Amino acid sequence: MGMKTPGPEAAPRAAGAAETGDAPVRAVLFDLDGTLLELDMARFLPVYLQRLASYVADLFEPEDFVHQLMRATAAVIGNRDRSRTNERVLYDTFWSGLDPDRHPGARPERRAEAMARFDRFYRTEFGRLRHLARPRPEASRVVAAARARGCKVVLATSPVFPRVAIEERLRWAGLDAGQFDLVTTLENMHTCKPQPDYYYEVAARVGVEPVHCLMVGNDLRDDIAPAARAGMRVYVVEGLVVNEDEPGAPRAPRGSLGQLLAWMERPAPLGNIFANRATLHGNSAGLQ
Repeated sequence: MGMKTPGPEAAPRAAGAAETGDAPVRAVLFDLDGTLLELDMARFLPVYLQRLASYVADLFEPEDFVHQLMRATAAVIGNRDRSRTNERVLYDTFWSGLDPDRHPGARPERRAEAMARFDRFYRTEFGRLRHLARPRPEASRVVAAARARGCKVVLATSPVFPRVAIEERLRWAGLDAGQFDLVTTLENMHTCKPQPDYYYEVAARVGVEPVHCLMVGNDLRDDIAPAARAGMRVYVVEGLVVNEDEPGAPRAPRGSLGQLLAWMERPAPLGNIFANRATLHGNSAGLQ
């Protein structure tokens, strides 16, 4: 059903490689944190984990809970079994690492209660972390501009959070899930960044070959290098760039979200704008 999803051995090794030529861009993938939303995950994650652990402290011993949640998240990131959703991988790993004698919420008869508590946290408490993020005023406009060009639009955020948490962060960015053809979440994906397989799965889900996709992100390890390996064009949003030392990241167009919006609004085909061009770090000279 739909297009064939190639294996990692078939992935081109650089953005804008000869294989892409001037192929038109038909889908734009946007990362969320650090890209459409000004959110520093290194600062956000410790606060989020502490709040979540406190919220379920009667069900799980907090320190071990955080350790097991991080272990389960690492299992999702490393999983290559496409037969299981990320959600299944996460919870299979999470439950298996908890001693029911120390963690009442891990007992089989109380797992439904624990799951309901997690959901309630995201619906009632997660929004209190909004002060750790700032919206980027161009975010909604650049998403709309991509759609106006006739492109499929994907929120390509790392699918280690449930949909309810991703929708909340979208609200912080002034966006809505309805603006996207696909939002990648814990529940609906079988792969995760930084695997090229994640980008193959996204392309297959929206019915667009990777060669016709553009990935927009701020993380050279999770967004830029693997998307390029999958054969996609890439664009680096500056401001909160992370993993600058990623050896697999190609030189690629860089600039602000506002510059991306300006390029999106130009009449020139996006395939020409984001083809393999020499660019200077920190400016847009190569795209002028």
